[in-house]
Amino acid sequence: MRIRLFWLAIFLSITVAAFLFYKNTQAPITYGLAPAFDGNDYTHIYHYFVGLEENYQVPFPFNGRILVPWLAAQIDSGDMIQDFQWVNLFFTLASIIALFALWRQMGFELKWFIAGFFWLLFHWTGIIRLNAFDPVTVDLPLYLFQALLLLIILKRKFVWLLILAPFATAQKESFLALVVILTAYGIWHNRKTEEGYYPIPILISAVALSLIAKFSIAHYFPPIEEGKGAIITLLYHAKETILHPFEIVRWLVAMFVAFGPALFLAGRKYALTNRYDNKRNVLLIFTLTYLAFGILAGGDMTRIIYLGFPFITTWIMYELREIKTKSLLILGLLSLPLMMLHQHIPDPAFQMELWESWYPEFANISIVLMYLVYGGIATLIAYRFNQTAPTEL
Repeated sequence: MRIRLFWLAIFLSITVAAFLFYKNTQAPITYGLAPAFDGNDYTHIYHYFVGLEENYQVPFPFNGRILVPWLAAQIDSGDMIQDFQWVNLFFTLASIIALFALWRQMGFELKWFIAGFFWLLFHWTGIIRLNAFDPVTVDLPLYLFQALLLLIILKRKFVWLLILAPFATAQKESFLALVVILTAYGIWHNRKTEEGYYPIPILISAVALSLIAKFSIAHYFPPIEEGKGAIITLLYHAKETILHPFEIVRWLVAMFVAFGPALFLAGRKYALTNRYDNKRNVLLIFTLTYLAFGILAGGDMTRIIYLGFPFITTWIMYELREIKTKSLLILGLLSLPLMMLHQHIPDPAFQMELWESWYPEFANISIVLMYLVYGGIATLIAYRFNQTAPTEL
């Protein structure tokens, strides 16, 4: 039975309330005193579009992420942070609508909607809190575009990908990788099943349009100096991981912080059930892509992994959809400490060490190991409780 639409109004109301609460209580980064943050580069893009900077002085790869700064510049209220916050609110609400439609299409029970949206809205690195802390960002449309990508696949409305793919690539170049991966999987799936589920010419056209968008933006908005390129960046981080193997531990802990023990329970469930399922395959492939991005695409693993929320959370829900309500509540209670609901994110301009302690990728080894131990215990408890939970009537 599909969830009734009035629940969407409830989730949107909670979203607006949470957005306004954290907007008024969470102090944003002092960007001028935290030069390493990406928001400083997006500030230059915004200033260029509002006419405060004559030359486009933006390094690679930030130079190509023009969509959100351009939208914020169209508001041009005189307050840059406020302009970005308005854009962030729009994409936050649009993401809730798209995720609601996606999960409704998947046929999930109401308990999963409540759990999913609670995690998204109130986790410290989620769609609201992290972006109240770091409002000059381009990340929020990812939640919308990824949910739309899954809806396009599930509904087989692939022609819409010809619009979505280049548009999303103008927001962030990672979307191009998703379209390439989908095309490769589509070719393989069609050959394996001979059912022709994926229209390969449309997928290839979407890749081509994304490349055109990417290279056109790079032509008109070139970086200050040539960057290493996406592949070189991935290989560099792979090399760093080999040279510093403790990064793998940090990566595993970042997964746990981002999605709790549910991620590992879902992984175990998948490993125990060997069947070919197109829907399941797509969710898993995109989930693995974002988990890989976490260790290969940049230093801030937790944020990058969490940005795969539409893929990862939907996959978790799909794998654990038969879990008992009591088991889900236990899973939620075990995950609650990871949300840091009792604190606001510290400003790294003044409290860098405290800020780093929130992130497994930057925290000292003792904090990382503490998370690792808790992750193992929480996952074991959740698994045992689910195994012994009585069947629901």
